[in-house]
Amino acid sequence: MTSLEQMLAQILQLIEDSRATGNSQAVAALVQRKEAICAALAAPEQAWHDPRALAPNPVARRKAA
Repeated sequence: MTSLEQMLAQILQLIEDSRATGNSQAVAALVQRKEAICAALAAPEQAWHDPRALAPNPVARRKAA
C-alpha cells in the first residue's frame, strides 16, 4: 500500500468518526482532502505498468527492419 493509499484510509476513518460525532466542519474539510488524494491516485503517474509490457521487443524490431 502506498503512502497515498494509507493516508486515504486514515482520512476515510476520520470522516466516519467525524460524522458519528456530528462535526460537520471536520467532515467537509476531510472530504476535500479525500477528493484531492483520490485525484492524485487517479493520475497516470500512479499507475503500475508491467515492466515487460514497456520493454523493447527485439522480435518486433527485427520484423520492422
